[in-house]
Amino acid sequence: MKNIKFISLTLLLLSIIPATKAQETFLKIYPSSDCREIYSVIESDDNNLIFCGVINTNPEHTTSVGTMMKIAMNGEIVDSTNYAFENGNSYFSELVNPTNTNSSYFLSGSIDSIGSDKSYNSVFIHSIDNDMNIVEQRNFGMWPDTVNTPWDFEILDDTTAYILSFFKTPNSSLSYNYSIIKAHLTNGEYDYFVADDSTNKAITSLIIDKVSELIKINYMVFHLPWVPYNPIAKISYDLSNIEIVMPDNEFHSQTKLAKINDSSYFLSGQFYEEYIRNLGLSKYNLNDSLLYTITLPGETGSITYPGMGKKNILATTDYIWVMGWYYVGDYFPPCAHTSFIVLNKLNYNLELIEQIFYGQDDAYLPKDIIETSDNHIVVVGDYYDIQSYDCISHPFVLKVNSEGLIVNTDNNNMPQAMEAIIIPNPGKDFLQVKLGVQHNTATLQLFDLNGRLVLTEVVVTDMQHIDTSELTKGFYPYRISTSNKVIGMGKWIKE
Repeated sequence: MKNIKFISLTLLLLSIIPATKAQETFLKIYPSSDCREIYSVIESDDNNLIFCGVINTNPEHTTSVGTMMKIAMNGEIVDSTNYAFENGNSYFSELVNPTNTNSSYFLSGSIDSIGSDKSYNSVFIHSIDNDMNIVEQRNFGMWPDTVNTPWDFEILDDTTAYILSFFKTPNSSLSYNYSIIKAHLTNGEYDYFVADDSTNKAITSLIIDKVSELIKINYMVFHLPWVPYNPIAKISYDLSNIEIVMPDNEFHSQTKLAKINDSSYFLSGQFYEEYIRNLGLSKYNLNDSLLYTITLPGETGSITYPGMGKKNILATTDYIWVMGWYYVGDYFPPCAHTSFIVLNKLNYNLELIEQIFYGQDDAYLPKDIIETSDNHIVVVGDYYDIQSYDCISHPFVLKVNSEGLIVNTDNNNMPQAMEAIIIPNPGKDFLQVKLGVQHNTATLQLFDLNGRLVLTEVVVTDMQHIDTSELTKGFYPYRISTSNKVIGMGKWIKE
């Protein structure tokens, strides 16, 4: 009984107080006094991580300042910087580490003026160094009556970039449209293409098909039938020709493109069926013919989106990783509900091997995923303290090993990378245990704050319904275990 009490109280403290001992694998939150949204991360040549995004400088999110932060591989902050721009907005959307430069990286974003006697919007790809200094500025376009907000970009042969952006003109009746800018990185020249303005189009991602010499843009159209309504625009390198195709799938929204090799690409999205929203993955050849589709299981009442950024698919030497965020609750805002980062581990036959969940008690919205030179996986995004009810976002960084695990050197029996979670949390008269696909059975134990065991339940089905109506309101540390290891720990709150 003493051991149970010690474990329960220790768990409670760990869920409230951030770990102070740095590790090579970790999940860390970087609290900020302002609202920071993170979009992209790279590994720098000096073996650190740099991520970028924006600071929303007012509650309506109508003004912003571009921001970057550099952290060491153990999660410690090295430095941070904001874009110094007077009388206007700045916005950082993506970082790219090119292959042919030494300690120089591409940063995309935009600036626009507000107030004073100027009115303009400009898209840029700047070069930054290891200390996040802007060492070369490249601005493409100057639109006096347009808001052009970059979202995704890719580099072609180290000399040309294709920038995909949200495009809005004051006279348009549309809320969403897109443009693509062909930016010459050596001489500053550019060409651009604006999609027709007859329908709302919300862009998601782009890839470069070097075999067919095409830019492929994925976007969402709102007026089309229920599914599918995520077309792909195939645009020639010179932006003169465009073809719209509708890949065969049943994705509802939030689709993401990823090129894996010179013969195929992936599209990840969300399936919708009554009260279930499951993450999925489809594979296509370069002619856009469907080769394979897999659904990554959730359960009734659950929602799994493929991240909130532009990328959620990562191919490593051994696995295909599909990132998402998993929660049970109402629709947006997600900051009002507990949500988990989820990584789905697949082999190259697209067979699902494992599901691993990260985070406890609050809301995590993943935005980007990369592999580091030491074969670790890094996910960045936004964290919300759901107890504060203020919807202020803070950066988080998740760094796991090549198997997707957070190796806790202090106590290996206390997992931070979980294979089972409790939802909804907070809850009332019931809870459900969500088991990763790799487990068929487990045992749930609930404790009170004095360490007394108050409920034990054998879980034999995924999302098993467990009655908690006789428990009083309060905090209940829990442990979910199989025959040989603990696969989930946290605290459940009964309202």
